[in-house]
Amino acid sequence: MTCTRRFTFITIVALGIVVPGLAGPALRTAQAAGGPGHSHADHEHPAVPAAYANAHVPTHAWTDPKMIAKGKEIFVAKCVLCHGEKGDGKGLGAVNLPLKPADLTDGKMVAEMAGNYWVWRVSEGGLVEPFKSKGSAMPAWKGELSMNDRWAVIAYAHTLSGHRGPHVASEHQQLKPKPKFVTGEGTVIALRPEKQQLVLEHGEIKGFMEAMTMGYKTNPTSLLNSVKPGDKVRFTIDTEARAITKIDKLKE
Repeated sequence: MTCTRRFTFITIVALGIVVPGLAGPALRTAQAAGGPGHSHADHEHPAVPAAYANAHVPTHAWTDPKMIAKGKEIFVAKCVLCHGEKGDGKGLGAVNLPLKPADLTDGKMVAEMAGNYWVWRVSEGGLVEPFKSKGSAMPAWKGELSMNDRWAVIAYAHTLSGHRGPHVASEHQQLKPKPKFVTGEGTVIALRPEKQQLVLEHGEIKGFMEAMTMGYKTNPTSLLNSVKPGDKVRFTIDTEARAITKIDKLKE
């Protein structure tokens, strides 16, 4: 990033206009119901497009000291303004962004992101859906960073979560293959029809995720008409589409 670009970048922030950052993803949201703090309720992990299906980060890159050091240089130069020095998404440039940068210090969230997902997000930035329509201002770094440099900044960003091993399924249960459909039970916390989303507080879904409060897309969206906040429900998630496809009220 040139000095000229950095100056322009900061000036735009001061005017309250959307500015670029390495804003990333996560469907996970402990504050999906709109509680205080730095919420990531609008982040999600959609399926990686076919063009990036095989765009994996080499296993050695995750722990290579030289690669990580190079990645830190790139992160400081191009990502800190929005993601912050700690990677927590609280950089000065993130204040007025409609879609806040991902909190890369969130180990559980980071563990969910496969290597090819990282490559896709860093390469295409906010120019692709669903991030574009959410107002993501993340640049598409593929036009500025070589693939090796993208691997480097990804490897460094991964360390901000506190994990020091390679980002592989043997280290992260979340990366292991998931069943097509899983079922859980919980309580409806909120309906977000403008986002086609249902916020649930649910127990552990074995083999898929721990107990948490989380916002889910619904497909079909008419499912939102069948429940209200406070309802106890049983629901089915399509793990590939990351959406609830069936929901039934439980008897009290």
